[in-house]
Amino acid sequence: MTMVGKMNNKTLARVITSGLMVMSVAGPAFALDYEAKPVAWVLMAPIRTAGALSGAAFTGLVSGPIDGGYHGALKGTKHVAGQFGDEKGDLQLATGAPVGGTGGAAVGGVVGGVRGAKKNWKVGWEHPFSRWSYITMEEK
Repeated sequence: MTMVGKMNNKTLARVITSGLMVMSVAGPAFALDYEAKPVAWVLMAPIRTAGALSGAAFTGLVSGPIDGGYHGALKGTKHVAGQFGDEKGDLQLATGAPVGGTGGAAVGGVVGGVRGAKKNWKVGWEHPFSRWSYITMEEK
């Protein structure tokens, strides 16, 4: 072989070796799941935290107690009216409303606030600042 032939073989060997080194270094980057990259999680964490915190605070202080208080008042009124004999009777409902409705609204408001804050912390983390992170209704 001539000198030129040996140079081409050396050059070819260098190119192949360089290519194998680049592939071995870049291989793990191609194996990463693009949805589970730690960098994306770290970048989204402040936005998700703000969305979860705002959804939980609003639901825990406003919409959860209103919704829970309303349903608790209805449930308490019907329970006391049922103890008087007929939970659908007008007189029994009117008599049960001051006691059962007030107690049910208070308990339901507290329970609704706590449940709403817990639920909408999770929803606000998964879907920051979406409408579902500010209401107590279930997503359909």
